Amino acid sequence: MPSLFRYRRPLRERVRWAGWFIVANSLIALLIGFRYLPWMTVTDTATGLYIALAMIAQFSLLAWLFGLPLLMLTLILPQSLLRPTAIIIGTAGVALLLLDTVVYHQFRFHLSGFVFELIVGGGTEIFSFSWQTWAVGGIAIVALALLQWSLARRFWILTPRRYLWVPLAILVTSQLLAHGWNAWADAHYDHRITRVARHLPLYHAATAKRFFARHGWVDPQAVREASVVEQMSAPDGQGALNYPTAALQCTTPEQLPNILVIAVDSLRWDMLDPRWMPNTTRFAESAQVFTDHYSNGNATKPGIFTLFYGLPASYWDAFSAHQVPPVLIQRMQSLGYQSQILSSATLVSPAFDRNVFSSIKELRLKTPGDTSWQRDQQITQDWLNFLARRSSHDNSSPFFGFLFYDAPHSYQVPPDYPRIEPYWESVNQLALDDEFDPEPYFNVYKTTVRFVDDQIHRVLADLSKRQLMEDTLVIITSDHGQEFNDNGMNYWGHGSNFSRYQLQVPLVIHWPGKAPSVVEHRTEHFDLTPTLLTDVLGCSESATESYSSGEHLYTPHHKKWSIAHSYMNAAFLTEELQLVSYPSGGMEMLSTQLEPIDDAPLPMELIKRALKEQSRFYP
Repeated sequence: MPSLFRYRRPLRERVRWAGWFIVANSLIALLIGFRYLPWMTVTDTATGLYIALAMIAQFSLLAWLFGLPLLMLTLILPQSLLRPTAIIIGTAGVALLLLDTVVYHQFRFHLSGFVFELIVGGGTEIFSFSWQTWAVGGIAIVALALLQWSLARRFWILTPRRYLWVPLAILVTSQLLAHGWNAWADAHYDHRITRVARHLPLYHAATAKRFFARHGWVDPQAVREASVVEQMSAPDGQGALNYPTAALQCTTPEQLPNILVIAVDSLRWDMLDPRWMPNTTRFAESAQVFTDHYSNGNATKPGIFTLFYGLPASYWDAFSAHQVPPVLIQRMQSLGYQSQILSSATLVSPAFDRNVFSSIKELRLKTPGDTSWQRDQQITQDWLNFLARRSSHDNSSPFFGFLFYDAPHSYQVPPDYPRIEPYWESVNQLALDDEFDPEPYFNVYKTTVRFVDDQIHRVLADLSKRQLMEDTLVIITSDHGQEFNDNGMNYWGHGSNFSRYQLQVPLVIHWPGKAPSVVEHRTEHFDLTPTLLTDVLGCSESATESYSSGEHLYTPHHKKWSIAHSYMNAAFLTEELQLVSYPSGGMEMLSTQLEPIDDAPLPMELIKRALKEQSRFYP
């Protein structure tokens, strides 16, 4: 039979051929996408329609994104190389999607450059693929290649001359509808819709809660309150998460202390110093001070999430989608704790209203005030008012309070507040570089820390005045640290690396009945929930691992690894190295001083445990 490529086709026909080849692969991708359906819960017709729409949108988009190189290559490659190129690209794309379904089935997270490198480097040490699985995989690759060959040949023989705009129109329309639907559902706390996104590979569903609120289309406070009432009457989500892995075994303690958590955004561990935080440092002298404490996140979202859940922030999407609160807060609510959550920063972004505080009925999403220091003062006053109201009503139930200060994050203090000199009056992050003198900038930060220390003093002094200190467990900590080029690598702020300057934070606990002490062994945010549930809330019979990744704060750790997250990055941490994965799919091995390591073997057994820890709370 004469070669189908013996004559040269016009460029328009070659592009059309490549387009229809991609369309065919979008249908194949959609069929493979059905393998994700067992993880999606269809509760009603609307949810089913959204899932169908989102799958059409996403798998069409994946096919076109993966096929984009083929479209470009049709412009430059000799005609004889087009079909082999199409077969290679099509086979690779579909095979990666199939592999993602296997990885997702086993670990409930999607394929990335980090995971792919672990598959290549670790093989069955990390992923438990039997020889049968590898054999089936090999056969599948051959079958996919034959299928791609058939499609490339078929469309070359008979390329439809019209109607390519139809699948393109379906792609664009389905994208707009799916993302618009998800944004509206997110603004209305409709977890039937929002919980779908995490199951689809590379699907980053749109949100627009602030946009809708700004235009008056949604009242976030009213919608949120209605959502909590609905959630209480028809709870959902526990079945989608195996959390806790076993029912808590608890008894009601004879005495229940009040619990107050004071968190300061971006507070480094070395700010617990009489020069910068004189009031808190003085308070710490009669408390337990943890000198080697680390957040499990270098940003607010993972920092607060890990503090209350005691779990890696990789679970954020799942807990948010199903609005499942931490067992810590669930337990306090079951014991009758009265909650007062006051945050200077909004609780909508990051969406702590959808996970950590999702079960709090009267939750204020936004504190009044134009600046962070005004809001910091406001939440302090609101807290004092809360305690005053309790006193006037002779409330005998214990309280759980959360105060989240923001001034060190935004570098703002009142105009007349004393500055620490030299002081950078007009902060301009664009001026920062490796040659910049950090002292004036650092002094701005220290000034904000001292300002917040004054607010904390007002809270602590009021507790003492009301004779509540001996009945209240007070925890002072932070969501993450803050860097001022301490590593000498031009890192400023947070969220950019996993060194101690961005992870190590203070932890001070005033625990009634416990003598002042200094705890020098390493601890982390994962450990707070197990400690409170075990020693305060009557759940000492429950296995810590059934609800947390942490250990008891007062017991030296036996675990030789940890996990930390940023907004996009994640890191596997040991005493010697950091294994950092990036949203681009890359992976980098670093020393604790952030120096690249090229020849160290991967600690496969520890990595396997860490991967399991990020998936074992899924059913």
